Amino acid sequence: MVEAEPYAVVVVTRNHADTLPACLAAVGHLVPAPRQTILVDNASTDGSADVATDRKYNVTIDVLREDHNTGFAAAANRGIRETGQPWVVLLNPDCAVRPDFARQLFSALADRPDAHRVGSVTPKLMRATGSNLEPSHIVDAAGMLVTPSGRHLDRGAGMTDTNEFDRPAWVFGGTGAAGLFRREALADVSYPNGEIFAESFFAYREDAELAWRLQLRGWRCLYTPRAMAAHARGFKPERGRRDHAEINLLSVRNRFLLRGHCADLGWHLRCLPWWLLRDLAVVGACLTVERTSAPGLWAAWRLRGDIRERRRWVQQRRKTSSRQIARWFRRRGRVEEVEAS
Repeated sequence: MVEAEPYAVVVVTRNHADTLPACLAAVGHLVPAPRQTILVDNASTDGSADVATDRKYNVTIDVLREDHNTGFAAAANRGIRETGQPWVVLLNPDCAVRPDFARQLFSALADRPDAHRVGSVTPKLMRATGSNLEPSHIVDAAGMLVTPSGRHLDRGAGMTDTNEFDRPAWVFGGTGAAGLFRREALADVSYPNGEIFAESFFAYREDAELAWRLQLRGWRCLYTPRAMAAHARGFKPERGRRDHAEINLLSVRNRFLLRGHCADLGWHLRCLPWWLLRDLAVVGACLTVERTSAPGLWAAWRLRGDIRERRRWVQQRRKTSSRQIARWFRRRGRVEEVEAS
């Protein structure tokens, strides 16, 4: 049975000493317990690594310390490589899971005839408050939506919780803040150099790029609302990106990396004119009201050789047609009803 599969937890942290105790304490209460718990400290300056080693959390934590900030993508890759379990739960340090989180993730797959094609399972995330990560009544994410302009959005983000997101669904992907991944699927879409998340992204949008590669190889993402966690999320998309210069720059660069890696000519034709209008708006903003993001355009251009090589590799191995992929990219996003198991 799927429920008996062992799994590992990987947490990537950088300067989250305030919320890390609540995150790790929640991991210590998971039933069934993880076989491995890996924390990758990305050169924190606030003692995050010591928080993980100096306290008892009812779980053994292997702490890997980076000597500089390698970015989320590289740190997550290192943590996943250190695990040997068939399933991996990726968790942000400002995220606290419920004790039945893992059980509910696996239960969503139990007895499904198509379970072998599910590459990831994404939970219902609620916004957390305070350093203890208490859940609020505001939705943080109920799966990932994508639009024909090339945007990816957290479904329900910032909305008051209602019954709207209480049904399981097939979604394009899940946020990297908390989710379950099948190792076989990750290995299947890893780049030839072993990267699971594209390390050229450094941070931001890398979860969408992985989700797109998984879709291209025929791996599905299942959203299950019974698996729940609370996520503080420092950057809240619904409030806009003002006063987030670094995030804005990376977001601009990674927007073009995302599409450069995964979108073929068929996608571009089917999603006209939306991506073109969005591109013009982004470039226009970089040249006028958001000039601090303009270096992101140049950074994307400098990576054009890497982008070309990655796109060639991705497109040569795809199993899903442009038409099948493009159906996810709707103006309001798209989810699909889960068939009865």
